[in-house]
Amino acid sequence: MWMAGMFFIIALLGTMFGLGHLRGWNAQSGYSHNSSADRFLPEPFEPEPGVPGRSDRDANTRWYYWQLPPDEANALTRLFVWMCYIGHQLTIWATIFYAQKKKINGEIPGPKYSSQIFTFQSMPLLLNIFFHIMHLTQTHITYDALAQDVSEASSQGAVIMLLVLVLLMEYRDRGLAFKWPTADNKDKVSRKLRLSQGPVNMVRKYHGYAFAWGAIYTFWYHPMENTWGHALGFLHTWMIMLQGSLMYTNVHLNRLWRLILEAWVVIHGSIVASQTGGPDLNGTFLWPMFCFGFLWMFTMTQIFGFSFWKKIPWWLRFFPFLVYLGICVWCYSWIPDKNGNYYIRLPQEIIRIPGLEYASVLYAWLLLWIFQRVEKKINTNKSDEERNKPLSAAYETLYILGFMLVYVIMIVLSYLLQQLDAKQSLFTLMIVLMFVFIFFTCVSFMFLDPIFKRRSSKVVPGKITDKRDKANGYGAVGGDEIHAKSNKGYEDTDM
Repeated sequence: MWMAGMFFIIALLGTMFGLGHLRGWNAQSGYSHNSSADRFLPEPFEPEPGVPGRSDRDANTRWYYWQLPPDEANALTRLFVWMCYIGHQLTIWATIFYAQKKKINGEIPGPKYSSQIFTFQSMPLLLNIFFHIMHLTQTHITYDALAQDVSEASSQGAVIMLLVLVLLMEYRDRGLAFKWPTADNKDKVSRKLRLSQGPVNMVRKYHGYAFAWGAIYTFWYHPMENTWGHALGFLHTWMIMLQGSLMYTNVHLNRLWRLILEAWVVIHGSIVASQTGGPDLNGTFLWPMFCFGFLWMFTMTQIFGFSFWKKIPWWLRFFPFLVYLGICVWCYSWIPDKNGNYYIRLPQEIIRIPGLEYASVLYAWLLLWIFQRVEKKINTNKSDEERNKPLSAAYETLYILGFMLVYVIMIVLSYLLQQLDAKQSLFTLMIVLMFVFIFFTCVSFMFLDPIFKRRSSKVVPGKITDKRDKANGYGAVGGDEIHAKSNKGYEDTDM
């Protein structure tokens, strides 16, 4: 199934390049606008007073180049792409919900993770294939994707939100820096600073819904233009969707595959930044921040999901990061600032992305910790019978509607940000939306939790029944590993 999925996306991207070439498309960026002047508006490098989205000094950072001139877009072109996006989003969410329901009700035999393929795994793969073909077709009919209506910052914010939740989801096994602090660190300082597992377990259980939104929303934000930046982005969103289709399979737990999914942004972000950054500062205006910022995350945190790190001396964990710093020092010896000086940009650029992501992990953890404490307080005076009473169909429907309403609010905010023409830089808007998206995603988990909590049987604190769960980490829509000693009051994470 994995091989079939990868073969499909390679074939589709080849078709995307072939069709674009046949039509004479060559829109690499706004800096090469002359080759696409008959299709798009130029980048607003100079403010155009009175023109929405193009009237201030930060407009060129916010303007998404690959969209039709606004007067060529109409209600039909907009409706077509929105209906495609909504259909894709709802059907994939439905398959995740169906699979999780089947598993929690014990309706699927065998171990939790296996090589066996069920309908709830093949169906999302087929749906994703269908909607990818639909998107390519739509691009060559009406062209515009969601970019005409929502802010580009929302697409980027959705991706960063996803990466932040991965960091939190993997925290139990990797910690935040050099495999610290994890349960393997027994010293007093580590135990005191280690985050409790309740919020982590919740992300592991429900991350599939948030990841599906981040990937599908970003996928439909962009038209299928034949550039390497677009192709690598579509490859990334496809791999995330493929990972979702592989729920409850052994492949879903493969640590190398998971690392590729998480770290792909190093390649994609660097190439897009190089493609769109322009000629300023010898062509180094954007890509170093993305390349070295994400490589910091890779060498300090992401690589420590592999078990071999437990078997070698602890001090070797610093070696990849030291090599990374050496490469940074060498590269910034020829990367100038606006005054032609070297090394000046190094400290502020390489720390910007990791600083933002690490702070966001703590923010997401704190939000879920607060939500869980509030939930526990509300349930304190309820009897066991009341807590274990199954949800009625009406209440379950209300929780599902509440979950979907949360994502509607996120999209409406992205729409308003675009339509009201918020005059801030793209980076500023992305940070704001990322924090907003993390907040609402955490809220959406709280809507899901009452539906999937076990109610008919007692959860055994700390017990993990599947050895693969214990060894590998997380499951399809989130692992349900229970670490009661560090969880303190939020032990019911079993699916």
